[in-house]
Amino acid sequence: MAASGLNASTYDREGRSHIAALADYAMHLMEQMKYINEHSFNNFQMKIGLNMGPVVAGVIGARKPQYDIWGNTVNVSSRMDSTGVPDRIQVTTDLYQVLVAKGYV
Repeated sequence: MAASGLNASTYDREGRSHIAALADYAMHLMEQMKYINEHSFNNFQMKIGLNMGPVVAGVIGARKPQYDIWGNTVNVSSRMDSTGVPDRIQVTTDLYQVLVAKGYV
């Protein structure tokens, strides 16, 4: 899982550059997977689901603390990943509208 815009220094309410950064990251992951497959003679496949919205974040665990995020936004992204089409990036309608306004195809 990857997240963007989780704190005040990375959250861009006006320009939503953190959303574009996440979309760019997802596209780079897909490109890298193609490169790995071409040079290792494998056929790995990846499914990515992108969503935007509020989350709750915190550290859990006493012996092995881990930072985690929860919420419906995360659950929807997870479902999009698990039910998505291999080698595709699935996005919600809200995220699609932000990306189209920024010139993404």
